[in-house]
Amino acid sequence: MTSTSESIGILEEAQRREKEFAARLGIERAVLSAPMTGTAGAKLVAAVSAAGGLGVLPTGGMTAEDIRKSAEEIRSLTDKPFAIQIRIPPKVTHRQEDLHELAEGLSEVLKDLELPDPLSPEGEAFYDFASARERESFDERFATILAAKPSAVISTSGGFREPEAEALFDARIMNIGTATTLREAKVLRAARVDAIICQGSEAAGPRSNFEDPDDVLTGLMSLVPAAARATRLPVIAAGGISEGTQALGALLAGASGVMAGTAFLSACESLASPYVRNVLIWATAAHLTMTRLYTGRLVRALRSPLLDALQDYEPRLPAWPSPEALMRPLTEAARRQGREELEAVYLGQSAGRSNWRTAREAVEALSKYF
Repeated sequence: MTSTSESIGILEEAQRREKEFAARLGIERAVLSAPMTGTAGAKLVAAVSAAGGLGVLPTGGMTAEDIRKSAEEIRSLTDKPFAIQIRIPPKVTHRQEDLHELAEGLSEVLKDLELPDPLSPEGEAFYDFASARERESFDERFATILAAKPSAVISTSGGFREPEAEALFDARIMNIGTATTLREAKVLRAARVDAIICQGSEAAGPRSNFEDPDDVLTGLMSLVPAAARATRLPVIAAGGISEGTQALGALLAGASGVMAGTAFLSACESLASPYVRNVLIWATAAHLTMTRLYTGRLVRALRSPLLDALQDYEPRLPAWPSPEALMRPLTEAARRQGREELEAVYLGQSAGRSNWRTAREAVEALSKYF
């Protein structure tokens, strides 16, 4: 049985780790916002940083010029540190015809949204089926990120190659990788990252796996202590963290900081649509599902009429990221046009546990026990 003095010692050690990690990042509280494509824009990033946390700018679907403009907007809103996320481009390639069956099933929906037919020459040019544009633009986007001089750069779906890692080191920018398993955490350590985000199975959105299959769904409380012990690096806990008690639990398990996504969606600074803001009022874990339909990888998302209609296609989907090339334009168009039944809503398992009005409220609530 743990004595009171031992318990106090564990708590003090956890708080010390958090303070040291926050100091390395130049922030007051080791609370990071998740890089939520489409909902975490410059205003949310700046608001999280201004509140003493670390706002993270997602770059999914962004050009180098988009990144430059977003970084400039963040700097116009706050002088506090912020981070930028970039996905490591997938090495696999897929062809237009690999999505033939799904494209046929979605033909009427795409037409209704005024999107090109994926099986037409126009569709082949519009949809990035083989992720070629993402790979070809990576160097330019990474150079733009370096020029923006963020406090940290976060890689997802893999770690940086030696040239990028050295460039970050030379620029004194923290190199943070993302792991979904202990094996991936060890790979990132070997790649000489400065810190590791441990994405637990509770998290919203796409899995960031790169070594192990996406269905190795390791929970946060299993992953964090193992990764912290094995790597001896600062670990950032991500997945299902919406309250201060959960954040404290992650620190006690060995984390040096936390990352939250769903907890920031309700903030006035987020780009969440009116529909998503309404969903946040009533949705719980029981309303969520794990599906590969959106990206080809497991995604935790709100059940929807679209997912129900496409359920029979899931077993025959091509591998990630080919389905994403088709589904992202569809769901983004649905969001712009207010088509709630087609919108993709990514929520973590703690959906319904928080409803903060501002990013500052969320940062303060999450760091209440730090």
